[in-house]
Amino acid sequence: MKIPEEKIRQCSIALYGYLRKAALEDKDRAYLVTDKKTFTYGEAFAVVNGLAADLAARRIKKGDIVAVRAVRCPETVFISLAMSALGAVAVLTDPHFGVREYIAQSGVDIAPRYYISDETGEWRVEAGSGSEGAALSFRADGGAAEPTTDISPDDPFMVIFTSGSTGKSKAVVLSHKNCISNPADAMPLFEEDKNDVAISLLPLNHVFGFAVIACATFCGHPVVFPEDLSVDGILKTIQKYGVSVIYSVPTLFLDMLADGRHKSYDISSLRLGLMAGGPFTADQMRYIEGELGLRLMPGYGMSECVGVSTMRYRDGVEERAAGVGRLYPMTEAFILDENGAEVGIGAEGEICVRGMTLFLGYYNDEEATRAVVDSEGRLHTGDLGYMDGNGILHVSGRKKDIIIRGGENISAGKIENALLSLPDVYQAAVVGVKDDRFGEVPCAAVIPVRGCSPDESSLKKALAGALSGHEIPERIIVTDVFPKTSSGKTDKLKIKEMFAWKA
Repeated sequence: MKIPEEKIRQCSIALYGYLRKAALEDKDRAYLVTDKKTFTYGEAFAVVNGLAADLAARRIKKGDIVAVRAVRCPETVFISLAMSALGAVAVLTDPHFGVREYIAQSGVDIAPRYYISDETGEWRVEAGSGSEGAALSFRADGGAAEPTTDISPDDPFMVIFTSGSTGKSKAVVLSHKNCISNPADAMPLFEEDKNDVAISLLPLNHVFGFAVIACATFCGHPVVFPEDLSVDGILKTIQKYGVSVIYSVPTLFLDMLADGRHKSYDISSLRLGLMAGGPFTADQMRYIEGELGLRLMPGYGMSECVGVSTMRYRDGVEERAAGVGRLYPMTEAFILDENGAEVGIGAEGEICVRGMTLFLGYYNDEEATRAVVDSEGRLHTGDLGYMDGNGILHVSGRKKDIIIRGGENISAGKIENALLSLPDVYQAAVVGVKDDRFGEVPCAAVIPVRGCSPDESSLKKALAGALSGHEIPERIIVTDVFPKTSSGKTDKLKIKEMFAWKA
């Protein structure tokens, strides 16, 4: 694949470099916004330089592994940017746990040299040995010099743990180039620029949540951090700050519309939404777009390959609702059959990708890396899908979501789509449950449309025309809410626990 020189140049600059660029061009432009404080780009640049000098004085240097409790707030962004400036590697951990606790229970063989956390009520840095450590300062005094570390675009920048929504979490190592190549590709497609205002709703320890920060920094526009993540809290923030860009998972978009509360707020500033991180139907996409008054971009990506596909802002709604988008310009995709051969247009196979966003590997686990990256540098995503005649990628399910019932393969994704096509089903999740007779059977959990009261019998009857008998779920649970991972995805491991029954 021939990549334009301008794209290569853009991807050779670390995230810190884009902060510096924005600060020099317009130091008074708002950057990180909370209800208590607004940091301009100039102030943020001064804070990051001071923080980098402080960390360097504590002997944090290029290549050091630093675990950071990734609270969704400006301080986490400052710390990550200081790491970018120093060439240290930020390991972003789930803020629902203590930073040392999370690393210890992760199951990953990783031993940070330093830990940074706000668990005591103030941000502190401690050596891995557990020494007392010291408080960090986030003052914008402007007195610190810029770091002079020699950083390569291919140097590691951060470690992100996968969501673990369908299995064990892994530690994904991303380079500086990985983190910038996604906004370098996406921003022209989205027509996102310095005049936009984004909102941070997703955890910063997940790649989709951090991508909001990377895109904003690349463009030079503000990001707002609402403290209140209730539906009202989000809608109030959109109204108050004129939020124009919102990236989120399908469940959050649907939650915003569940009871019509959005109609009580002025959210006319919204123009662009990126929806990824979970399955959705074309009807759901049209519904969300129509209710929120924005253009909704479908998206497909993962921690190991930050962005794979999306659509252009100017594409029509029917085109945008057709699948998960066309490939990003710097990404290649290959649909492979079980023997590793490429299949034709419309034929289903495993989605494999290669490009500038492809991760460096799983931390300290070459065997696991080799298991998913083949000799041609292609990441085997574990997702099934196909390309249509218009070059739009469609995701049909996970290889691991194939349920084998009495020797017959059943697609959980196919059953979910059939359920979502029913007029009284709002959300659906299908899992395989152990069975004494068949080995495994499909079971489903559904959330009904507001005001509807479907039961198991009526749902099974409605599916009869769309699915064969062995595909119809053995059990269907109707519930008000799905268990979710910290990134907002449906937690299928916990969905399985809902079916703790003996056949």
